[in-house]
Amino acid sequence: MTRAAKALGASQPAISTQLRLLERELQVDLLIRRNNRIHGLTVAGQSIIKSVDLILRETENLRRTALEFTQEGDQELVVATTHTYARYALGAMVREFIAQYPRVKLVLRQGIPAMVAEWVATGAADLGISGRPIGQHDPLIFLPCETRTRSLFVPAGHPLLDAGALTPAKIAAYPLITLDAQTEGGSTVLNAFEAAGCTPNVALSVIDADVAKAYVEMGLGIAVLLSMAFDPDRDHALRVIDVADLFEPTIPEIMLHSGKHITGAMFDFIGKFAPQWTRPAIEAATRNTAAEAEAITTAGDTAR
Repeated sequence: MTRAAKALGASQPAISTQLRLLERELQVDLLIRRNNRIHGLTVAGQSIIKSVDLILRETENLRRTALEFTQEGDQELVVATTHTYARYALGAMVREFIAQYPRVKLVLRQGIPAMVAEWVATGAADLGISGRPIGQHDPLIFLPCETRTRSLFVPAGHPLLDAGALTPAKIAAYPLITLDAQTEGGSTVLNAFEAAGCTPNVALSVIDADVAKAYVEMGLGIAVLLSMAFDPDRDHALRVIDVADLFEPTIPEIMLHSGKHITGAMFDFIGKFAPQWTRPAIEAATRNTAAEAEAITTAGDTAR
């Protein structure tokens, strides 16, 4: 209540009065009150706040839509992604985007795929780019992109460079630097070893490819990473071996909130990363997701 009053420039009694008036209008209690203190939302309040979130989101959508057709005010585009995609997949297109949209402030937020999905789901980011996170995120639309394969990163002179055809067992004989098991990249690699019936010698677990490569250069182990993480201009001390046949590839996905207005700048950013996702294709995917959600809701209402 204190934070709400401060945000609105009002007194706490005024906020309380407005909440009481809303409850009277809706004829239902929204807050659990005991001894003049608020202890949470009622069941009705939990349901109604979903509609409130939708109203606020649509209000923001109105503002963003109007902003596209006016010359006043700068726009902001927040893109959530992983370190690997920010570092190795987005550089050239970010430069092109900034040149095309000088009045759009581009913000890159980096995290693991679960964080990327959470930021998009809560509205903290306008769109996300990463491998699909573990778990279900109902308000999100996923647009699959070009498949990315994996390579084995080893230091120059490593025995595996002359070992012939590799197997998970051959790789498991050496100390392995993995991405965190909670990430798609880490779990995919570890699952491949498990499926092959061998246990890797995990020396170290990290959360981004650059750190993994740094430790490989130091001779602390070898690493299975996305092939695109190899930079021939910088990684002079490293060698890569294609292991696409041993480890499942990653299909990066663009994540959008099903209820968020997609601006022209967002359409263009997506198109630069994944040309197959044209504006009509994105709009069709959005309509299909909305139709599926409505069908599920209708079925649930009928069952009740």
